[in-house]
Amino acid sequence: MRDNGPMPRIDAPTVAEHHVMRRRAIVSAARDLLGSAGASAVTPAAVAGRSGLARTSVYQYFPSTGALLAAAVEATFVDANDALADAVADAPGGDPRSRIHAYVQVGLRLAARDHGPFHQLTLTGLPPECTDRVRELHDALLAPLRAAVEELGVRDTTLVTGLVFGAISAAVQLVDHGRDLDETTAGTLAFIDAGLAAAAC
Repeated sequence: MRDNGPMPRIDAPTVAEHHVMRRRAIVSAARDLLGSAGASAVTPAAVAGRSGLARTSVYQYFPSTGALLAAAVEATFVDANDALADAVADAPGGDPRSRIHAYVQVGLRLAARDHGPFHQLTLTGLPPECTDRVRELHDALLAPLRAAVEELGVRDTTLVTGLVFGAISAAVQLVDHGRDLDETTAGTLAFIDAGLAAAAC
């Protein structure tokens, strides 16, 4: 009988769970690099170093840099989209202004905790196979905000939604540079409220 040598060690109760854990670790490392250093930093070698896995293990799950980067971008947006959608749905009162406030508050909290869509993640540096998906995910990110803005009856929903999102992104940069999160959130909400009142006139 032929001896094929020892079975490879797995880090989970089953092989399937082992693969899930490995893939999750790789995507997590890729997300960290994407947020901290940009799309150009997400390479199999860098992700292998960050995750503590061999480069061959990274290629086992993602055969190209483009596939690895696409997975990082997808995971970054999906987590943010889910959190924002839940926050807006659970906003006290359920009125449009409360839902916008919930969106802003959670968006800033997510950004302070982790790099993501509010950190100027653009299409620059992304491979072509990523760009269409990023646009789809960005549209999904904006959807709860856009719906609440539209219910306010503003004259130009697209413009106002973009300006509110821009205010959040600007506030994120302030927090990144050391400004207090709670203070920045309160100021951003006051600024947005004044803008919404003017837009509804």
